[in-house]
Amino acid sequence: MGDSPAIGRADATARILLICPDCGHENAEYAQLLQSKAIFYCAGDGCDYIFEIGRREDFGMGFAELCRRFYAALHLVGRTG
Repeated sequence: MGDSPAIGRADATARILLICPDCGHENAEYAQLLQSKAIFYCAGDGCDYIFEIGRREDFGMGFAELCRRFYAALHLVGRTG
């Protein structure tokens, strides 16, 4: 997983082959489809493996960043007023 190439830089019409480590099923999808997803489910018969192909922002970290920006904006408005 960590040594996989960046799918976001692939041409949209390129076919990406994801081989499931659990069942060995070859999942071939267009890069355009995979670029819009953070996870992809294996299509193998009875397999429940999940490929984590995109960055999923941690909700807590995203929320903390939003709060920092909000309070920075409030602080700026308070100083100018």
